[in-house]
Amino acid sequence: AAAAYVQKHAAEWGGDGNRLILMGHSAGAHLVSLVGTAADIRAKAGMKQVLGVVSIDAGATDLEMQMPKVVPFLKTRYAEAFGTDPARWPEMSPLHRLDKDSAPWLGICSSTRPDKPCEQSEAYVKKSTALGVKAQTLSLPMGHGKLNSALGQKGSYTDKVESFMAGLDGVVAARLR
Repeated sequence: AAAAYVQKHAAEWGGDGNRLILMGHSAGAHLVSLVGTAADIRAKAGMKQVLGVVSIDAGATDLEMQMPKVVPFLKTRYAEAFGTDPARWPEMSPLHRLDKDSAPWLGICSSTRPDKPCEQSEAYVKKSTALGVKAQTLSLPMGHGKLNSALGQKGSYTDKVESFMAGLDGVVAARLR
């Protein structure tokens, strides 16, 4: 609903609702990835497809892969969020909602996490590519929190994320210069 609101009102703020890129970290990364893949969720909210999605260390792109590997201190939180019935996990998994109309996606993942979120990111990229949807993984040796706090600082990490976004649209590319 928030993204639909932004799309509808962006012109009032000098923006363009047709050039929305969603970005989220952790649980927010899961949510923006799900919105980028699930046309039914967008339709219910009155939202159009976005230009792209930047998912920062989601860890829940594929719940069937993730749930058995959840680190002990997060087991209760994951169960509260996604339940314990494996039959329901695909509908909540961006990877399983992917189709040819999904938004382009950049999956940033920590290569140092014990639950290996980069494996989920690579599976997402493989399926996206097979569907003809632009997707890529950016695996970095940073912890979960650092991936969020370091983005925006000068350096190759921010440059790579901005390069992905610039590749989505010429106007976005011009604004990032």
